Amino acid sequence: MPPKKKEGQQKSRANLGEDDALEWLKPRQLIKPDEQEDVAESDLVEEVGRILTTLNPQWVLDEVAYHYGRHQFLVKPKPTFGKAYPLLIIAGTAIRKDSEEAKAQISAGYGMVGFDDAGPKKVKVKKSSAEEEEEEEKEAAAPTDEPAGEEDVAHDEEKPADEPKEEAPPPPETVEAVEEVVPEVVEEEAEPDDGQAATLDAALSVLDIKPRVKKLANQFNFCERAALTYNFPRRSIDTQTIPPPRATYGSTALQCIIFDYYTEDYAKKMKEKEEEKPKRMKKKETKHEKTAQQIHDEQLAQRIREAWSILERLVNQNVYDDIAQDYRYWDDPSDEFREGMGSLLPLWKFQFDPMSKHAVCDVQWNTHYQDLFAVAYGSLDFTNQQKNGCLCMYSIKNPAYPEYAVITESPVICIDVYREIPYLYCVGLYDGNVCVYNAQLTLQAAYQYKSDSVRDKHSNIVWEIRWGPRLIDGEASFFSISGDGRVVQWAVMPGELQATTIITLSSNAPPIAGPDGTMLTVNSCGSCICFHPENPELFLVGTEDGMIHTCSLKYNRNYVRSVQGHHMPVYRIHYNYFNNSIYASCSGDWRVKIWEDGRDEPLFMFELGSPVGDVKWAPYSSTVFAACTADGKVYVFDLNVDKYRPICVQAVVSKKTKKLTRLDFNERLPVIVCGDTKGTCHVLKLSPNLRVMCKPPKKAKEVIEQKTLQIMKLDKLISLVRDPPFQTGVVDEKFEDD
Repeated sequence: MPPKKKEGQQKSRANLGEDDALEWLKPRQLIKPDEQEDVAESDLVEEVGRILTTLNPQWVLDEVAYHYGRHQFLVKPKPTFGKAYPLLIIAGTAIRKDSEEAKAQISAGYGMVGFDDAGPKKVKVKKSSAEEEEEEEKEAAAPTDEPAGEEDVAHDEEKPADEPKEEAPPPPETVEAVEEVVPEVVEEEAEPDDGQAATLDAALSVLDIKPRVKKLANQFNFCERAALTYNFPRRSIDTQTIPPPRATYGSTALQCIIFDYYTEDYAKKMKEKEEEKPKRMKKKETKHEKTAQQIHDEQLAQRIREAWSILERLVNQNVYDDIAQDYRYWDDPSDEFREGMGSLLPLWKFQFDPMSKHAVCDVQWNTHYQDLFAVAYGSLDFTNQQKNGCLCMYSIKNPAYPEYAVITESPVICIDVYREIPYLYCVGLYDGNVCVYNAQLTLQAAYQYKSDSVRDKHSNIVWEIRWGPRLIDGEASFFSISGDGRVVQWAVMPGELQATTIITLSSNAPPIAGPDGTMLTVNSCGSCICFHPENPELFLVGTEDGMIHTCSLKYNRNYVRSVQGHHMPVYRIHYNYFNNSIYASCSGDWRVKIWEDGRDEPLFMFELGSPVGDVKWAPYSSTVFAACTADGKVYVFDLNVDKYRPICVQAVVSKKTKKLTRLDFNERLPVIVCGDTKGTCHVLKLSPNLRVMCKPPKKAKEVIEQKTLQIMKLDKLISLVRDPPFQTGVVDEKFEDD
């Protein structure tokens, strides 16, 4: 056994080799035989270069094989193709030009023009002396003529006299001196002698040369027989049919007449199609009255649906209880220590999974239900447009799933809720159609009214839609503006929507010559619309070229006023809740401007550093408004606190992945909602500094309403910005006194 080491001894990599038990770790020397030749170390280290060649050193130069027939070894022939044995050799038909056979063919005219049509040629070749001797021996050895049998005689009689006899081709040795012989033969054929001709024929042999294959015709230069026309012979008058009766008709082809004829023809075809249907199909289409059991089942299903909705709200309120508590009771305590600064508290996020790839194109709180807001899901990426859209209604009592959701055939761009009937929503679509939805109906009913896709619709995207006052007959109406430059009024008639064009927006660009030389006016593309709160006959229109036009329902020819508001498309125009002559506008030129009716220059102008998607005045303060930008931020301004900078700048989403599109204030609760391009709606709570109310003056003897205080605050602020009124005659009187 190996000796034991001391307990205190430390083992390392160095002393492991000294351990006898670990001999396998010791280096070993190579064992050499005794007879091995000693070679110097320099020769062993020397590098010997190797060269790769194409020669195979294993190749046997003289290879032999045993021949069983001869009973001896024979040397194998060396391959002609290098060190390889050919497996298949195919002899070609081509010959060299300088060979004797080629010279004979060339001298005979082979390959010359017109040779193919002349048929086979024969060339006489001079016979050698050996061939002449063989022919003489054959003639001498030929047997005497014997009487032929009956079969042979009959066989000879069957052969035609003109049939040529087959001759064996001459060997290649006989084709010699063709080039010298043939010209001589040609010269002698001119004036041959009888004796010389016989001698020459005996000395020459005939060599048949087959003609070459006829060249194919050019496939791009041919005439097909079937392509030629054939003139049929004329028929006589007796065989012709009687011509149909003819009549002369004349009328004026107007667009309205053509439309009427098309409508009549379409109605006639539909009537014929209905008559062709079998009776059993008509029975299926007839609607039967619902039985008492069916009515009871529907009512029961509705009650069960309401019960499940209440249960779902209870569960979600427990899940989102911490957010609900913050919404009710939490206020930012830091507002007490920083005057003129506020913050936004993120609360809920609303998402609808089927619309995760869509953008929130519009959002609006319900005017009657304070916890309910509607969302329009569409697409603002025009290079990758979505095929469908959705109209959803969310409640802050149930953040998990929308209370109402209906899928549309086209992306939804804008919505508006009817103040008189809060469950009616008008919707503008990407394809130019407008719809009216009734939230009280079942989802199977889809839209209640929709514009006619053939006759009454916009030819471009409907950018904004707004409910208007009722008509004289009492029907509800709403207005829409589109990129085709038209402002259309839609009357909600029983069962249909009737369209009336209010005004067509004209551009400042000069007329353009049409295809036929007619000068055509260029229409301006509308982008937003806003009605006057007190005078519903006046409305503001924003265009994509930055113009803001004041229009009237009574004058559809010209604008009341026009202002060059922005340098890029105007995205939103919104009137102040307390002063109807003040409105705000935002655009893609990064600016928000505050305007007053009758002035060409803005009162205030703010640049936010990014395209502004929406701007709204606060319903609780006359000097507070908010705007959202494409970099994911929400800006809140209070003109009474700071006329130059926002009092709150809050980043809601990441600017790398999302953009904020729209926002809206709740008229009763201190919250706002804003949507982004990924289909998410964010509800934010305003801090106390963002919703400060006006305090009445100390010397006031009577109680002043909050609305009056807000109006006074805004008027005082605007009076500082307005230009002083110009009074005529003041300066002249001063100089006259001097």
